[in-house]
Amino acid sequence: MLSGVPGSGKSYFSAALRKHKGSHVYIVSSDALRNVMLGNQQDLSEDRLMWKMYYKLAYVYATDPRGVVVLDATHSNSTYRIEATKFLKPLFDEVNLVIFNLPRHIVNQQNMERPFPVPEDVLDILCSKFELPDEKDQRYFNKIFVVTDHDIMPIIEQL
Repeated sequence: MLSGVPGSGKSYFSAALRKHKGSHVYIVSSDALRNVMLGNQQDLSEDRLMWKMYYKLAYVYATDPRGVVVLDATHSNSTYRIEATKFLKPLFDEVNLVIFNLPRHIVNQQNMERPFPVPEDVLDILCSKFELPDEKDQRYFNKIFVVTDHDIMPIIEQL
């Protein structure tokens, strides 16, 4: 599971992981689903349906015994992170968390490079609600990795 605000590098990480690991990496992205469904990754008008599809895809991909399923969404706190994977956890040998905690100026810059940048006022709200791993996360996830810069390869190699 990936956790970080828009522009923190979650999708970049997902693509690098797939490139490094190969064909059995399945990326379930809330942005990509919104884009496919509505033509705009910021359109939240059908979010209930989008989340239903998001978790259904994750469940389907989990049936590949060699698969690595990446859940790419903000997952801003331990409640969201744990609830999002509770039903999937029995299907995997381990469930890991990758937290993206980059400096705000880097997040701002990377957000502006996205095809659909998140408006600054919305990004401010998302950043204010974002929480680093807590004790519940530490008990629940097998491993927790924290990304604080662009050096993601050591984490990718451990997954």
